[in-house]
Amino acid sequence: MVTPPITDTLTSPVHTDSDVLFRVEQLIDVTHRFRQSLWLFFLDGNQAPLPVIVPIEDVPDDPDPELVGNLCWIIAEVLASSQPGGSVVITLTRPGPPVPGPADRIWHGRLRDAALAQDARIRMICLATPDGVVPLAGG
Repeated sequence: MVTPPITDTLTSPVHTDSDVLFRVEQLIDVTHRFRQSLWLFFLDGNQAPLPVIVPIEDVPDDPDPELVGNLCWIIAEVLASSQPGGSVVITLTRPGPPVPGPADRIWHGRLRDAALAQDARIRMICLATPDGVVPLAGG
């Protein structure tokens, strides 16, 4: 796999899942992956990253569906008002191995359900731990 040079980290579009994972790996420092948090990266209609990263600290293992729905409503509003065709990459960080567990799958399911209900375009949901970054898939 060829990865883009580090100088392109903030500006080059992400076209493949590997591009997304590489970008997450570069943008979330390992020291930030020891806390359970959500990180939002917005992409424009050409899949180029916007110059804003939104960390949400200390998220629970079992997120309230209404809270997740509100988050996805905000994402949908941001994208609709400023980035037609844009999307968001959502990354859950936590300590431990980069192997999705039950709590990770709960997050994935609630985010996907809320995004569908709110029409929030998610490019990918990732899991980032001190040991690596992987796609977070439902179970």
